[in-house]
Order: sequence, then structure tokens, then C-alpha cells
Amino acid sequence: MLNRHFYKSIRFKITLVFSVVFLLINIVLSSFTYRYFKNTYLNNYNKYLFNRAKTILSRTEINPDLIALPDSGESIRIFYHDNSGRPVTVFQSPGPIARVLAPYRHGVTDTLEQHGVYLERENYDGRPVEILLTVPNKYIVARLRHLSLMLLLTTLASVLAGSVASYFASAWLLKPIRNLARQAADINTNRLDKLLNVRPTHDELQQLGETINNMLGRIAHEQEIQNNFFAAASHELRTPLAILQAETELRLNNTAEVSERSLFQSQLTEIKRLQQVVEQFLLVSQLKHKGLVLNHQPTDLSDQLLTVFARNAQLAQMQQTQIVLNFSNDISSFQLNADADKLEVVWQNLLQNAIKHSPKGATVTCEVLPTADGLKVVFKNKVVGQSIAVNELTNAFTTNRSVTSGSGLGLWLCRQIIDAHGGSLQLLAKKEMFVAEVSLLLS
Repeated sequence: MLNRHFYKSIRFKITLVFSVVFLLINIVLSSFTYRYFKNTYLNNYNKYLFNRAKTILSRTEINPDLIALPDSGESIRIFYHDNSGRPVTVFQSPGPIARVLAPYRHGVTDTLEQHGVYLERENYDGRPVEILLTVPNKYIVARLRHLSLMLLLTTLASVLAGSVASYFASAWLLKPIRNLARQAADINTNRLDKLLNVRPTHDELQQLGETINNMLGRIAHEQEIQNNFFAAASHELRTPLAILQAETELRLNNTAEVSERSLFQSQLTEIKRLQQVVEQFLLVSQLKHKGLVLNHQPTDLSDQLLTVFARNAQLAQMQQTQIVLNFSNDISSFQLNADADKLEVVWQNLLQNAIKHSPKGATVTCEVLPTADGLKVVFKNKVVGQSIAVNELTNAFTTNRSVTSGSGLGLWLCRQIIDAHGGSLQLLAKKEMFVAEVSLLLS
């Protein structure tokens, strides 16, 4: 999940934030740097052009005309103004300078892709000699473009280096959090006594680890109270339910009235259902407190199934459902080394679920088949118009409310009991058929 949604990870977000901030800082610094070096370069270049213009102008004379020629790449215009104020050109280099207008003020001009300066000096006859010195600005633009490109590459390289550094630095900084997450992943309701290994770093990580440990302690305490309540309540309910069962069976056997026998039979069925729920609560309490404890002993699987089917024959008759139990002829032994009482809970739950979830007139089948190293018990029942979330059925307190009400513990307990025996429970729903397969090892 982390790989598929890497952009949502804290590591990526730290890298992104650092990169963006670092990029903005570099852009601002590069902008100031570019402006500083640009102004410095232009000022130095302008000083150079002023000096060149002064040198040429100092060597230039009018009447007689004596013109100092410019260097390669330079263009000049030597001129003066006559008495009527009209400019008189003495000398002008060929090229774009002919289109450049003189600014008639000392300073720098940049026009028509020409960069130049204007100067004047007094001649001996009082007539000022003026000069316009220009050079193509492509050299200046090229150098400034080279400077901006170097700054851009430097910015990108520094941001890239900073991003890589922040990526690996964030991994190092988040390593303690990942260690806490791995430790927390091994903790469940059966292992609340296992706390996180918190190092005395005196920072937020230590505070987080200690907070999680304190929370686990509170959860363990609340769960212990809950388990004790389940155990105490279940034990207390056993006795009155047993008395009610005995009294109801006695009245049932001593009455001949059809209506009373029907009433007592219904009450007896509900009492047995309550006893089954109480037994399930006791098993849950045991599982949550210290895990499932098995009392292994030689157990005949065929005898167990026959007993359970006989016990639920009346329930099947009330539901107008037929139950069929088949044993494969290829089975040589039904002997298991298992906890008979807890396995009986499995068969009871699976059979009753199949009966209750089947439509009227349907047939519930149970087949016992041989496997390479044990036995497989397969319950099948037809379901019509029901959407069954198979993956959720073995979660505690999950039940199909559209079919029947219940505690939601039956299939979860079945999974726990079968797993404790080293077997497997598989639930399948296909072609309007619900299948529960239990695989167990022979003793």
C-alpha cells in the first residue's frame, strides 16, 4: 500500500516541502545574484566604453580632420554642430550606427541592438566635438544569458541535491517511527501484555511510544474487566438455565395436552439455544484471557457427527429442512486426537447455520471425505437471494441479519477451534450454494 501510494507518505511530503522551500530560496538568491552581477558587469563595461570614447575623442581633431579609428567591433560617429545648430558628420563607421540617434547627453544608450556612449569636448575654436561610440549588444546579451543559464543550472542542481538529501534524511528520521509501527503490528487483543520497546531519547518519539504503551495498558485492563464479566455472567447463567431445562423437560414429560407440549417444546428449544450462547461466551472469555486450552483425547468423528445430527433433527423438522449425513467408503479410521467438547461446538454451529440459512424444503448435506493426511468434513446448503460476505463471517460478532439473528460468534469460534487443532476452515459461496469445509489431521 505504501508503494502504490508513495505520494501520500510522510517521507514524500517532507521531501516535497523541503524541495519547494529550497527552490523558492534559491530562486530569490539567484535573482539577487543575477541582478548584482548584471549591474556590476554593465557598470564595468560602460566604464570601459567611456574610457574608449574619451581616448578616441582625445585623439580626434577637426580642421584639419584627424580621426582616431575604432577597434574591431566598435563603431563611431564624429560630428559637430554648425552655427545654425545643424549636426555635421565628420566621420561615421559603416553599419547600424547610421540609424542610431545621438542622445545629446552624456551617458549610455541601448537601442537598435547597439550599446553605446555619447561624449563631447570643446575644440580650440570653441566648437564642441561630439562622439557616439557603439558596439553590438549581442555580446552583452550572450554573457548575461550565459550567467542566467549558469545560475539556473546551479539552482536546479542544488535543489536536486537537496531533494535527494532530504529524501534519505527523512528516511533516517522516520526510521524510529517505522520501528514503532512494526512493533505495534505484532500486538493484538491476545498479546496486549507485549509493550513497545521505547528508547529514552527524550523527544517526541519517546512520548509517542510511552503514550501507546499507556493506551495498551488501559485497553488490557478494560478487556480483563470485560472477560471477567463474560466469565462470571456465563457461569452464573449456567445454573438457572440447567434448572429451567430440567423443569421444562419434567413438565413436558408429564403433560399430554398438545398445546402445552408444543409450548414446553418451544421453551426447551430456546433454553438450549441460550445454553449454547452461554457456552460460546465462556469460550470467548477463555480465548481472550489465556488462549484456547485444548483437552486432547481420542475422539471418534463419526460418533460426534451422528450425535449432533440426531440432536438437531427436531430443529430441521421445524425449519422444514432435510439433513443428510454421508460417510465415504474410503475412510479407514475416524479416530482423532482432539478436544471432543470443542469440536462438537464446531459441528453444532455449522449444522445449525446450514439449517437456519436454507430455504424451506431444501436439503442440508454433510460429507466426510478422506484426505492425504486426515479427514475433511463438508457442509453444503442452498441459499436463495442472499448476498453473503464470506470473508467477514469468521470475524467476531458478524452475522447475517437478513436471515436470522444471533450473537455473531459461531463461525468465529469455529475458526478459532479448528485453528487450535491444526486444521483449516474454508467458507465458499458459489452458484446459490454455501459450503463450509473443515480439514483435520488424523491422530
